Amino acid sequence: MTTTNTLVRYSGAATLVLAASMAKADTEVEMHGIIDVYGGAHNPLGEDRWTGKLSAGGKDTSYWGISARHQVNDGLAVVGDIEAFFRPDSAEQGRFDGDVFFARNANVGVETEYGTVRGGRVTAPLFLPMVFTNPFGGSFEFSPANYHTYAGGPQYAHLVGDSGWSDTVQYTAPSVNGMTFTVMYGFGDEGSDSRGDDRIGANLVYRAGGFTGTAAAHAVDYGLDFNASGEEGTQYAALLGGMYDFGTFQLYGQFQHIDNDLDADDFSMNTVTAGVSVDAGPGQILASYAFSDGSRVDGGDFSDAGDPPDPIAVNDGGDRNTWAVGYELPVGEMATAYATYFMDDIDDIDDEGHNVGAGMQLRF
Repeated sequence: MTTTNTLVRYSGAATLVLAASMAKADTEVEMHGIIDVYGGAHNPLGEDRWTGKLSAGGKDTSYWGISARHQVNDGLAVVGDIEAFFRPDSAEQGRFDGDVFFARNANVGVETEYGTVRGGRVTAPLFLPMVFTNPFGGSFEFSPANYHTYAGGPQYAHLVGDSGWSDTVQYTAPSVNGMTFTVMYGFGDEGSDSRGDDRIGANLVYRAGGFTGTAAAHAVDYGLDFNASGEEGTQYAALLGGMYDFGTFQLYGQFQHIDNDLDADDFSMNTVTAGVSVDAGPGQILASYAFSDGSRVDGGDFSDAGDPPDPIAVNDGGDRNTWAVGYELPVGEMATAYATYFMDDIDDIDDEGHNVGAGMQLRF
């Protein structure tokens, strides 16, 4: 027997042993993500100036992630996810400076026939229901629904607690007749003033044929409120949404109520969103409109370092109208080109906000 043949036989045996070991372990690991960049121009709300820019996340926020699943036996699997946002336009990690590294997801859990329990950082209960019941999804640049919910600035009554919750235990029940229920509880960090302490939330999703319906709610205690005024309070929020796919077009609708119960003042906000996506040539035309009757928050500024904050003042003249129209074109199976125009207006602010851009997204 030659040395070469001996090496081949040993390497072949080692490969068989490794393959058998991996098959016995029955572990799957998958890497996935989105790279999204667009170019355009931006006119900030309340300012009379346009600025050209190359930016990230026009259609979706760019991220990369790894999912793992270890099948222990027929009735038990251990699952885990880590997902990190990044900005491909500048090659920086996170959605913004100071963002936590695995801000999208970082959790581990067990999956059985009775449901799945995860612990760590998970997606907030209202985020996904908001995403799939508006045509612009999770875009923080062009989605009117998302802008009124998360991205519109802290002085305009918005959801606290981010689109992901840390230090959270989540339970998702098995899907029954197209219905899926998820509930979660986030533990507060005792003695901290960070937003999102002591959080509880849930969502219900129902899918049947072309219809998708959802209801979601949360209650979040927080230490720092709007404009860093120092007041503590609790936010209660609820969302009802739906989407119907007619084949050549899809209709979307949402209603959202946010109530802020602060130490010194209470104020609430109601938002209605409507949208449509229509087949047009090889792609789709998207359009969406959001209206909020809610209040705008003033005050909370510090006149000098060390001075106590100003009290919260609620301005009831801040009705908000936001709309967007765009076109999306599939490029193969994993990429999408898009172009969108976005307009944002608040009654008592003189200058409207605008954002226009065209970009490309690659999913993997």
